[in-house]
Amino acid sequence: MSLSIQYLHVIGAFQGLLLAGLLILGNQISTASRILGVWCLLLSLSFLGPFVYMEGELNAFSDLIGLHLFLPAGYGALLFLYCRHAIVDRPLALKELWHFSPLLLCYLINIELYLSPPEVKLDAILNGPKDLMLIIIAQVIMAVQAFGYLAWSMIMVRRYQVQATQTLSDFNPDMFSWLWKLLILDLAIWTLKIMPFDPEYRYFRTAISDGLIIVLIYSIALAQWRNPQLFKIAQFNGSAKGQSNDTSAERVTAKETTNSEIDATSDISNYSGALTPETRSSLYIVVQQYMEEHQTFLDNQLTLTRLADAVGISTHHLSEVLNQHQGKNFYQFVNEYRIDFVCESLKLDADIKILDIAMEAGFSSKSTFNAVFKQIKGTTPTQFRNSLK
Repeated sequence: MSLSIQYLHVIGAFQGLLLAGLLILGNQISTASRILGVWCLLLSLSFLGPFVYMEGELNAFSDLIGLHLFLPAGYGALLFLYCRHAIVDRPLALKELWHFSPLLLCYLINIELYLSPPEVKLDAILNGPKDLMLIIIAQVIMAVQAFGYLAWSMIMVRRYQVQATQTLSDFNPDMFSWLWKLLILDLAIWTLKIMPFDPEYRYFRTAISDGLIIVLIYSIALAQWRNPQLFKIAQFNGSAKGQSNDTSAERVTAKETTNSEIDATSDISNYSGALTPETRSSLYIVVQQYMEEHQTFLDNQLTLTRLADAVGISTHHLSEVLNQHQGKNFYQFVNEYRIDFVCESLKLDADIKILDIAMEAGFSSKSTFNAVFKQIKGTTPTQFRNSLK
């Protein structure tokens, strides 16, 4: 191991142990934080592993030789569980521990080696094990679980993202951007680890991948420690299953209908068919008038279901009207009203406190307001107010 790699491992191990303690033992820590803390602990142990046999001689820690080799077989499960519990903050169920079966399997198939005397394990590390096939099988398991859980995590994050934009009006859109960056960087790390390289560049590849791991996990761990609710969507807490069912209902493909079969002014709340373009247009006018007359967008707890109930149509039809007639999701539809409310207020009084008018407009936090404002207007609230002056 080169000196630069040694320094990298020492730094990684120290930071991992420190963050693991902060994330696992903190008083006001979320489930996602503790999952991330376990991940940091495994990473630090993985970085410390090579130091046990670095001198090539037996020592007081020789019984621990090789125990770090298959810890990455649990990283995929930790990534998946972190993303799930970061968005929906709920306790970790005992049944979810089955996700760590790849980690357990890697150690079980190599149990004979781990039960061997220290000198046998040291020889296996330095000169290669006698039964190389079991090591190869474990490495394949690690790669499969890494990419398998990565794909699963991407599907889950995408599902929550669609669910949030279709049914909720108040959450920070930047949270999903950060989660996607986390997943893409994880993909880059594992791709780098399994790609064949010239042995001459082995240490260079190891340094890059280990460095990316440190940046990936420890940066997000530090942010999670500072804000345990970093990626949490409050409306999903304890009701994600019900929300998911609503979203599934919105994706039901219904039979086509004609104007003679359904009239926009009739009670269609129990109708399950698809709407004609004319009906969608009429319903959109009804929804638009209701929003403007009652200023429903000022309610920061407004959801697709609540608005649909207020207007008197089904959530499926309201979603269809917004998506197919206006090309918008519920999140965009409501927040455009909120941003227009803020802009008009600033035009009337350019000296008003931006945060005050944002809270009045229906936003629940400054970060959410800033992210939505820039997403819709392409500029920051302060820049917009300065342009008025």
